[in-house]
Amino acid sequence: MTDAERIDAVAKLGFTPRQAGFLVAVAMHAGVCLSRHYATYAGLVWGQIVRDFFAMLVKRRFATICPCARQGSNLYHIQNKTIYRAVGEPDSRLRRPIALARAVERLMVLDAVLADPDVVWLGAERDKVAHFRARTSLPEDDLPRLIFRSPKGATVRYFPDRLPIGCHPD
Repeated sequence: MTDAERIDAVAKLGFTPRQAGFLVAVAMHAGVCLSRHYATYAGLVWGQIVRDFFAMLVKRRFATICPCARQGSNLYHIQNKTIYRAVGEPDSRLRRPIALARAVERLMVLDAVLADPDVVWLGAERDKVAHFRARTSLPEDDLPRLIFRSPKGATVRYFPDRLPIGCHPD
């Protein structure tokens, strides 16, 4: 699934293309965001448009609010399975509740992703594997992975660190 397809799928949930693009970035890379992230993504000054967007996300139960220490600041966690289903990641671990330290790490990842919009960011495991299969001659055994064994068999997770990989369009 491409980012354009993901944005179209999220837009069908009643979001503008700009809002859908932001929600795709959050759902694919962090699961959490601050209102300043949307302002940065949309090229807006923080104000009523940004507040209305997050109020709508909370009202429609797409996001939950985690109040921050700074008065008036909130951390938003995109947990609703409908959005993750629309982006092709219905069982994403980014939906799960997290500790504050982990949320800070994810916010830094989102900062990096939003800082360079010209780069194509690969967030999902299957996107990364497909990219390396198509563009390199590396065998799958050489890709970063963890193997979990159980009586039912083995599960292989590629790129277990969950960090995005940036690919410049050129």
